[in-house]
Amino acid sequence: MRLCRITKFASVVIVSILLMWMLSPAIIVPPADPVEAVTIYITDYIWHSRLILPTGNGELIQYAYGAWNYFALNQQDLGNGAAALLLPTQGTLGRRKFSNIVELQQIIQQGNYTLLSLEVAQAKVTQLLKLLDERFNRNISTSIENGQTGLILVQDDQKYTLLHNSNHEVVSWLEYLNCQIHGFVIWANFQIKQS
Repeated sequence: MRLCRITKFASVVIVSILLMWMLSPAIIVPPADPVEAVTIYITDYIWHSRLILPTGNGELIQYAYGAWNYFALNQQDLGNGAAALLLPTQGTLGRRKFSNIVELQQIIQQGNYTLLSLEVAQAKVTQLLKLLDERFNRNISTSIENGQTGLILVQDDQKYTLLHNSNHEVVSWLEYLNCQIHGFVIWANFQIKQS
């Protein structure tokens, strides 16, 4: 009987610690003193995130990742939602261009979403844009336009799962830009560590 109480207590403590860890925001630590610093943005759409990069001419390009059926085709029923979370499904890479920061801010305000900003090295942004453009163009024959998100989406070679979702993809892009990420990442719950 005593062992049973101890086991229950330990289980409650472990579950509480896991929940606190999962619900705590992931902390983004920008690179210290980036060379030729430019501002990049992360949009927090509650469950998923997207990365917005400057092109150098005042325009911005937003990249997003998701499950093809659920995110690209808007088949957001229970079956497609469960499949996206529990099974490796067809991934999709999305892209959207903004003519300037004001246009991006208007979209964010209309949806009451969160926009985070940080500075990274211009050269790394240029390299990442090249890599993402190549990845996007690799499957351009599958492109569709999603009127709900404003994104043009293509099928991606990377499978989508709960353990590799939009937020994990954004984290990998941030790490490419020499950011460090601390914490648990499943959904969009990021904070920037100010230096």
